Amino acid sequence: MKIVPLAERPDLAEQVSAWGFDEWGHLNQGQTPQTRLAEVRGEMNVDRVPVTFVALGEDGGIVGTAALIFDDLVGDPRNPWLASVYVPPEHRKKGIASALVRAVEGKARELGYARLYLFTTSAPALYAGLGWRALEQRDYRGEHIQVMDKVL
Repeated sequence: MKIVPLAERPDLAEQVSAWGFDEWGHLNQGQTPQTRLAEVRGEMNVDRVPVTFVALGEDGGIVGTAALIFDDLVGDPRNPWLASVYVPPEHRKKGIASALVRAVEGKARELGYARLYLFTTSAPALYAGLGWRALEQRDYRGEHIQVMDKVL
């Protein structure tokens, strides 16, 4: 497996966008597949936030994605955020999500950030196992979420 910025594989933007829309589109009222794709294309940076990463399998096909962004929770002043960590079910339990999280943490550190935030509805144990600390639980747009942070 290899992790690279999406900017190196822009041909994968549509797949990253489709995964994100299917998984979290309900949290972003008014978002369409087209607006999600435009957002993902805007995250194809390598030297500044936002930056999206893709995990590539042995055959060069995409097996996961994650992003470093600002403003993941509307109205929350904390920044930046680990976001959009997604691995398709057939590729889970192989360490891909953990490797993507580490890649985003490394990029945040490289860009001079001392702390990173995330929220999750489904994987607090994964993040806790990677050294993330639970900060608060709350309802957000109809979902019960766990907000976490990590000192880099």
